Amino acid sequence: MANLTDNLLNWYSKNKRKLPWRQKKKKLPWRKKKKNINPYFILISEIMLQQTNVNTVIHYYKKFIFNWPTIESLSKARLDTVLFIWQGLGYYNRAINLHKTAKIICSKYNGKIPSTYDTLIQLPGIGEYTANAIMSLAYNKNTIGIDVNISRVISRLYNLNLNNKKEISKNLCKLLPTNRCNNFMQGLMDVGAKICKKKNINCLICPLKKYCNFYNEKKKIKLGVLKNKKKKFLFVYLIKYKNQIILKKRINTKFLHGLMEIPNNLLHCKTSLKIAKKNAPFELNWKIVPGKLNSKISNFELEIRFFQAQVKKKIFLKNAMWVDKNKIQKIPISTLMKNILSYLNFV
Repeated sequence: MANLTDNLLNWYSKNKRKLPWRQKKKKLPWRKKKKNINPYFILISEIMLQQTNVNTVIHYYKKFIFNWPTIESLSKARLDTVLFIWQGLGYYNRAINLHKTAKIICSKYNGKIPSTYDTLIQLPGIGEYTANAIMSLAYNKNTIGIDVNISRVISRLYNLNLNNKKEISKNLCKLLPTNRCNNFMQGLMDVGAKICKKKNINCLICPLKKYCNFYNEKKKIKLGVLKNKKKKFLFVYLIKYKNQIILKKRINTKFLHGLMEIPNNLLHCKTSLKIAKKNAPFELNWKIVPGKLNSKISNFELEIRFFQAQVKKKIFLKNAMWVDKNKIQKIPISTLMKNILSYLNFV
């Protein structure tokens, strides 16, 4: 469908979202163009944009680039410093893998971001979508990263099941232009974000309606059924000595590795406070803190309950440290732990 591709590119040139980073003076920082697009900026932005929206990423991206403007500077940074700057963006494994990737690129590829799929896919934290996105946006290769918006547009164009990634990819490949692949990719994203939305679809102004099964045949797409989020239960054990508390470092964990946290137990089924108190990681005079906190973490919901113990002298635990209340802000902790400390009036 050459005409479909041309229509999309023409529409994108005239109607691309007027976001700050796409204006001439305020382009998206990582897509800002001097002579060439900086592949390092694309790498950082695409890793940050994994499971995080653009509005949130902007602030962290600028702060990150300010601290490490090149891949070489990032490779030499301390991991705990990287985690501290990343603090609040969530999904901390992205930061850990990004740090590993920077070291590999500098030692193995002389600081040059790879431009081939087979090489990119071997780097920590880079999957199929990110590899294709880097190839397309940084090097204008004839490939495309399929995100949620693009999947939705293509599934409706061809009346495909939204979960049928193989068919979506197969049909998308037929549309790829020889040149301007990066504009084509962003054009599909914009159609998905502005017009072909999950809800409140505006087919009448869509540049692709002439070719769209969803519009012309008025068929409903078989959308993937959303599963109910599982519920987990977190019991937090706050140990206090005067104006200090114990924070323990997460070691060898896939989730939030390297960050500090209050000692806790995560359970997959509900249990009583009496049993949770009995199963505390240390034998202390635990007192139940009234109330509970609810949080949503990725694909599950979290119910958080609290215990507190005051000690007369400091105790020492492996991979743990005592932290003064006024120094908490300097410690790399997750947003969840920040919320917990705030609930417990410790920040």
